[in-house]
Amino acid sequence: MLRYYFEELRYQKVTVSVYSFNEESIALHKRLGFKQEGCLRRMIYTRGQYFDRLLFGLTADEFAVRK
Repeated sequence: MLRYYFEELRYQKVTVSVYSFNEESIALHKRLGFKQEGCLRRMIYTRGQYFDRLLFGLTADEFAVRK
């Protein structure tokens, strides 16, 4: 999907947001080369507590290096 996004559609950057309790998704995005770019603190209340929303980004240049 990332190849299509960058090479076919020619986008320069993809961004995602992940809640901090979703450790599997955080690990996946890091494995794919995404860099954490920000943190919106205490954005969701679930499971009896507040969690952060983490922002990740990957540029076309970063993707090309990882291929």
